[in-house]
Amino acid sequence: MTLSLHKISAITEMKFKAIISNKNLIMMPIFSIAITVVYRFLYTSLLKDNSSADMMMGIVLNLGLMMNIVMTGMMVTSSALAEEKEKHTLRTLMTSSVNGLEFFLGSIIPPLIMIIIVNMILPFLSGISLEVINYPIYFLITTVASITSCVLGMVTGIYAKNQMSASTISSPITMIFVFIPTFASLNDGIARVSRFLYTGVVSEMITSYSNHQEAPLNALNMAVLFGQIIAAAILFIVVYKRNGYETD
Repeated sequence: MTLSLHKISAITEMKFKAIISNKNLIMMPIFSIAITVVYRFLYTSLLKDNSSADMMMGIVLNLGLMMNIVMTGMMVTSSALAEEKEKHTLRTLMTSSVNGLEFFLGSIIPPLIMIIIVNMILPFLSGISLEVINYPIYFLITTVASITSCVLGMVTGIYAKNQMSASTISSPITMIFVFIPTFASLNDGIARVSRFLYTGVVSEMITSYSNHQEAPLNALNMAVLFGQIIAAAILFIVVYKRNGYETD
């Protein structure tokens, strides 16, 4: 399968315009920023000393990242794809000379760029000490997790008949990947499950930073991160072909 950068660029531009013109989609990353800022000031007002400041601000950063990586990644991608199906432009695109990989890359690049930009901004907005963050590791882990969310969003978008059903299908999945890591520190059972989720790896990294420790890059974390992105990609290929969009 050959790739055309021109075709990928054209699809990417089309997706960018579709996302920007849809107020519901463009509000997703803005909501992640807003909730981070609001919770930062809320938690700051509750702090009586600075000894637990980084721990509290780590919770704020963790929440913002979960919302951005999962909700923006899945819902923006799935809704954009469902909108194309709703307007009957997807099947036309697929019967043209665009192949599946070109469509896939062009579809995830726009939301992925938005997510990465917000991911890199959130530490500054959360109030956590920037000195504790290893940015190359932070960028790697959050970006891989963001790609996984975008691919999962593509899967739910293919199944959805319209934007409303895309939101309905995505909601329970996003709740799993957002809330299990968020509440992992409160329950040992939840923590054990969280270790095997890609968002759990992100949450564990932020917890380490808030405790002034290096982010854990053990074999399990790497297997979870890259294993789930591969599994998501395989799932997308299967669903994509099963629904008759591959014409090659």
